[in-house]
Amino acid sequence: MKASNSLWRERLIDRMPSHLAKELDIFENEIALKKQGKIDDKVFAETRLRRGAYGQRYDNGERYDGRTERKLDYPAGSLAKGPNTLWDAPGMQRIKIPFGGLNAEQLETLAELAEEYSDGIAHITTRQDVQLHFLHIEDVPSLQRRLAAVSITAREACGNTVRNVTACPYAGVCRGEAFDVTPYAKATAYFLLGHPDTQNFGRKFKIAFSGCRDSACGLVRIHDIGLIAVTRQVDGQFQRGFEMYVGGGLGTVPYQADAHHDADSAHRLVEEAQLFLEACHSCYGRVIAQAAAV
Repeated sequence: MKASNSLWRERLIDRMPSHLAKELDIFENEIALKKQGKIDDKVFAETRLRRGAYGQRYDNGERYDGRTERKLDYPAGSLAKGPNTLWDAPGMQRIKIPFGGLNAEQLETLAELAEEYSDGIAHITTRQDVQLHFLHIEDVPSLQRRLAAVSITAREACGNTVRNVTACPYAGVCRGEAFDVTPYAKATAYFLLGHPDTQNFGRKFKIAFSGCRDSACGLVRIHDIGLIAVTRQVDGQFQRGFEMYVGGGLGTVPYQADAHHDADSAHRLVEEAQLFLEACHSCYGRVIAQAAAV
């Protein structure tokens, strides 16, 4: 664990959004309670995963030296941070970057965290997240406070929630786009973050934006909700809107999203997305209840 962990809260308290600061205080307290054996392994695993803090089950201190299997002696012994995941085993932190957009201060912070907490490498994922490997669970609150101070969160980077909202990497500079979708992707991401309707899906939920109907850069047809920017004339004026596709996925049985409706006003984007999420939330609830009854 980092010796500087105890310093970051006081140093950054005025720079963090108050709700994130409170959440991280709670998470730090949950870590302390888990060390005292007052939280069940499965419950704590769900708690940390909601904050993007993964355990890596393959690394529980077992090493093969070419001749035989050896076991490392971890300081916390058999204490676990989840089922079959030892407390001191290296973990991974996933960090949400809506539409892949970062400013200079955020990039510098990510680079500093990769050097100080990880192996100097920040992994960029297919969903425009950033992942840092080889982290200790007790370093996570300080790391996330430093992220929160530059308006980055790892909340709901895992679990059955709305994952990172992605967008075409050329958004804003593509010559063929109807308009820049990044402000709409950002608004959608932060409206749904922590929303009551997005907390208990039966599976993870993915949303993507594209500025072009004829290019596949945003891959909107393989998402639960895919949104393509379009413009149309209404009363002699150009109006921005989105074609919505729903029901796509790349699971065991891949399938393309179907068109939900033609271009709707961009002003109704969040409302339309929320209505669809409410429908999915209700559907998943019935499926879970039926499975429990069986």
